[in-house]
Order: sequence, then structure tokens, then C-alpha cells
Amino acid sequence: MDKITWSFTDEEKGIVRSIVAKGDAAAARCDDFAIIDFDSYFKLFNDQELSLIQKFCAIKPEELDYALPFLGYTDAHIDLVSIPEQSYIKNGNSVRISAQYLPRAVYDAYQILCEAMERDIGIHPLVSFGYRSPARQVQLFFDMLLNYHDFDFSATLRRVCFPEYSEHVCSQRQAVDFITREGVDVDFDRTKEYAWLKGNAQEYGFFESYPKDNNLNMMFEPWHWHFEKPS
Repeated sequence: MDKITWSFTDEEKGIVRSIVAKGDAAAARCDDFAIIDFDSYFKLFNDQELSLIQKFCAIKPEELDYALPFLGYTDAHIDLVSIPEQSYIKNGNSVRISAQYLPRAVYDAYQILCEAMERDIGIHPLVSFGYRSPARQVQLFFDMLLNYHDFDFSATLRRVCFPEYSEHVCSQRQAVDFITREGVDVDFDRTKEYAWLKGNAQEYGFFESYPKDNNLNMMFEPWHWHFEKPS
């Protein structure tokens, strides 16, 4: 990963801010932004912004020290199920989760998992992120780069995968990011939901993708699990 570097100039930082702002505005207008296709995504930006986006998309992780396995993606039709409207309560206020989608088999497995958790401990998690289109994954990179990692490129890549390496984008190894009904995600490992998942999730086809001290150079993400269809 040390070979992957990008020191952003002041001009590029301004362009990133513009990309993020336009993406946020589009997400506010379009509830299905999670599955936006590249053609629609590119139309949001001017030539300067597109040039920076394409610079990122042109990076070839397989030629670098990138530890994650190549998963590939297809931007074609996938049998996605829209998760019914979700919201959690935080500081006494209801917070709506934007529209999320899962491949049908993963959605069905998630429902069964939730039913089992409810029987055992009386609660179940919500889905903060499910399937993301490749274009949405690209936009997320710039969002995290700006809002969470202060333009630290390497740190951002330890949290946001290239589209072809992302379990959120690969419906055959679909990622599901969990969040509690109290809005806990970053500290998800301290929750009853996480403890139950650690002991039971594999029975329902869900596996923790980036545990502590993983060898993939990814940050610990206790909220991030993926589904593997039983053979």
C-alpha cells in the first residue's frame, strides 16, 4: 500500500470539495443514488471535475501493493430488492437512512438473520449500506477523502475500496454495513448485535470482512459483513 500515493494540490482539493458537494446535492434529490450508473453520475460534473474522477478511476491497484482480492463488478441489471424505509433514533431524533438495496438472495438471508436475532436477544440491526453501484463507490471515496481523512489518500484507501475490489459493489460477495436502532456503527463492536453476529452470523451466511488485525491493510470495520451463498 505504501506505493499508492497522491498528494493533492490546493487546486485538486477545491475540485474534490466541488465533487462531494455535487454528489451530496444529487443524493438529496435522488433517493436511489446508491445505484446511480456511470452515465448519470458523470453528467453531474464539469470537465475539470471529470478529469479528477477519471484520474482516480485510471489507477490500477493490481500493479500496486494492494492486498484486497479482485472481485470485479458489472454495471448491468442486478435483481435488487429495496429495503423498506429505515430510521434510527439518535439523541431523541429520528434519522432516516437513505434508500438501500440488496440482491434478493442476500435480502432474504438478512431477513432470516434478523428473525433469529430477535428471537435470541430481542433486537436486530438495520442496514446503513448495502449494494452500491461502481459510480457510487467512486463518489464515496471522495466523500471519505474530504470529510473523514483530510485528503490522506492512503488512509482513505484503508476504508474505501476501489470499485472492482469492493464487496459493496460485488453482488456475488455482497457487503452489508450494519447499524443499530440507536445509530451505533463505528462502535458497533461494543453492541449486543455485534456479539450475537460473532457467535451466530456464519450460520446464516454472513461473515465479518475486516476484523481486527486483518492482513488486508483495511481498518477494523465491525459493522461490515458480507454474504456468501452456502454451497
